[in-house]
This record gives sequence, structure tokens and C-alpha cells, in this order.
Amino acid sequence: MKINGIKIGNMLKVFFVILIIAFIAGYFLYIRPNRIPPLNIPKPGNEIPEIDYKVTAKFDNLPTEAMVYRFKKPKDPEAEIKSLAKIFGLNGEVQYYQAANEYFIKEGVDDRDYRLLRYQINTGRWVYTDMKEYMHNYDYKPQNLPSDEEAKKIALDFLKKNGIYDKRFIYCGVAYESSGSALTNDYKVLRKDVNFFPVVDGKDVYGVSKIIVTVGDNGKIVEVTKWYKEIEEYKKVKLVPVEKAFEKVKKEEASNSINPKAKSATIKEVVLAYWEDAGTIEEQPYLQPVWVFVGEAVTEDGKVEKFDAIVPAIE
Repeated sequence: MKINGIKIGNMLKVFFVILIIAFIAGYFLYIRPNRIPPLNIPKPGNEIPEIDYKVTAKFDNLPTEAMVYRFKKPKDPEAEIKSLAKIFGLNGEVQYYQAANEYFIKEGVDDRDYRLLRYQINTGRWVYTDMKEYMHNYDYKPQNLPSDEEAKKIALDFLKKNGIYDKRFIYCGVAYESSGSALTNDYKVLRKDVNFFPVVDGKDVYGVSKIIVTVGDNGKIVEVTKWYKEIEEYKKVKLVPVEKAFEKVKKEEASNSINPKAKSATIKEVVLAYWEDAGTIEEQPYLQPVWVFVGEAVTEDGKVEKFDAIVPAIE
């Protein structure tokens, strides 16, 4: 009887060891790779004021679930950078930069007059730059910069013609690269950045997701930035109730762009959007939904300013 008891005890020990190993294997092979990690949304450097928010927005009839999208890794980064090089007429050798884990092609005659294409292996983001256009800002005087509308057309035509336009990027705005100051009477616009921002499932995407085409003198394309990751549907998830998310806004736990000198604020709208993280796919594998609280704040001097507060919509 004692021998049988020892055998049973040993069998139970073996069973528990196998169970533990199976759990660990399941965690690393399935649970961990497929879990949705929390979003790390950067908070503004300015201090968030302690104020009581008024709410005129309606919290009813808002979505209770949303699709989460999975970021897709590039299948063949070296082939992709070679394909991009053809678009920009680069004939240099593909090189690897270990510190940034990226491929690059550099072509030019010296450290000022060259063109550079960089491709992030882990994300598929890339940037092409004609560096000689950036080395003479102080004495550079463009003679024929296109208008904003002309710059938009030049940028969009370039993207579509070369097959690098993504139809998700439907919003477009123009920002100026400039030098000098209006106070010293030497302000001048050097180039125009045409920014394209995406929509996913009818919802805006916050964070880093965008395409930038920089247009210079005589409509020349001097830089193109593809700063987003490709996505595919993953699964639908339940959302944090908007009332619970708003508690984080009140507790100063949201990413809030409100003026630190605000004395009062009103939440006028709540929308569901998405957030693309700046990191690699290993660091954040998913495009996740967020609640965006849109409002107006009144500052100490009586100015009315718009702001938004962003809270992850998945617990």
C-alpha cells in the first residue's frame, strides 16, 4: 500500500509538472502573442489644469464594440526598398543600418548634395529626402512656390502615379517649412508639406499615421514620408463605457491638449477614433480604438480654445 501511495504521489507530481509546462507553452505560443496590450498614449508636457468639466455632449447611442486591426509586417523589406528606389531614380546600393534596423540607399557626391531613402524593416515606414534642398535654408529664396491647392494636386498626382497612395488617407492639409520671422521682416516660406491623414472604418486615426509629400520650388518633390503601418482586421472587442472613460479625463489620466491656463471647459462631442502607436509592431501589434472628448476651454484672459482629450477605449 505504501509503494502504491508513493507511485500515485510521483504520478501526481509528474502530472502537475506537465500541466505547468502546458500552461507556460500556451501562454507564450497563443495567449501572449494574441493578447491586446494597453495603449501608451503620450501626455502633453504642459500641466493639465484642475477644473470641473461641463458636458453638453450626449453619451448615449455610442458604439459598444469596435474592430481592432492588426499591423502587418513587411514581407520582403529589401525588395520593397529596391522598388521604391526605382520610383525616385536611385541607383545606389542597398545598405543596412543596424542601430535603427533599417535599410537605406544613399546617392550623391558629398555630405550636402545627396539623396537618401530609408526603410524601417520592422514597420514598413520609409522616408525619401533630397538633402541638397535642405542645406541652404539661410540663402535659399524660392522663386516659384506653388499655391496650397497646387501643392495638394502635385502631391496627390505623384502618389497615385507611382502606386504609393493609400485610399484610406482622405484628409489633406498643408503646413509650411519656413525661416526667419515676421518680427524681423525676413520670414519666408521655403517648402510646403502636404499632409494626408487616414480614416479607418469611417473613424479618424490619431497618433503618427500620415503620408507627407514636401513640395519645393517649381513644384519639385523634395521629400516623401510614408509614416504608417499596413493593417488587417483582427477581431471585434467590447469598449469601455464612455462614462468610465470620462472619469479618466476628470482625474487627469487622459492625453489632454487643454491649455494649462484654462479656467473652465465644456465637453461638446465624444467620438470613437483609432490610435496608431509610434513604436514597432513588436511593441504595439494593434491599431486600437480610443475615445476622443472634444471640447472648448476658456482661458484666464477670456480666450476660447478648442481641445481634445484621448482615452484608450479598451480596458
